[in-house]
This record gives sequence, structure tokens and C-alpha cells, in this order.
Amino acid sequence: MFDAGTLAHPDGAMAQAEGSVLWGLSLAMFEGTEYRKGLPRDLNLDSYTPVRMTDVPELDIEFLRNDHMPVGLGEPGVISVAPAIGNAIFAAVGARVRDLPIRPDAVRAAMGA
Repeated sequence: MFDAGTLAHPDGAMAQAEGSVLWGLSLAMFEGTEYRKGLPRDLNLDSYTPVRMTDVPELDIEFLRNDHMPVGLGEPGVISVAPAIGNAIFAAVGARVRDLPIRPDAVRAAMGA
């Protein structure tokens, strides 16, 4: 649920909200840059792995209805997705993963700790 006041452009607001949730999912599950000797290992987009269309779940996004002034949305979904995934993993297996992206080997390592 997003609160952006009175929506000046509902379709644009929905696109912004959806995009931010997908960016958050991408950061949480797929994206990650390794550094070697202080330099990024990924020097080309062939190794950049954001969320792909086949990975996109069904989204259920709503806006709080109110008569407040419209406000900018920014990227509100980015900050909430990774903690939600981390908490779901903790609830399921009792392992707390605190680094992104959350990879299966990191979950297994946390389970063994």
C-alpha cells in the first residue's frame, strides 16, 4: 500500500510503484557487484543480472485513498522488498541472511551457522 496523496496521474503512479518493487526484487535476489583489488569485477552489461520478465511475480499494489496534496513517489518499493524476503527466509528456515543479493549458498551457510 502506497500513500502518495491525491494521485495526479494514476497510471504513472502505478508504473512508478511497480518499477520500484521490481527494482527492489532485482537488488534483493539477483544484482550484485564483486570487487577485486578495489575495482568492480563487472565491467560490462553481459554480467549484469537484473530481474528478467520470466522472474516477475504477480504484483498487487494499491494506493491509499485520501484528499492530501499529491506527493512524489520516488522509488518507495525498493527499500521494503529485500527485508521482506529476508524475513520470509528467516520464518521458513530460521536463517538470517543480511547481505544482498540473497543467494541460495548464503542461505545454506546461514542455516549451518
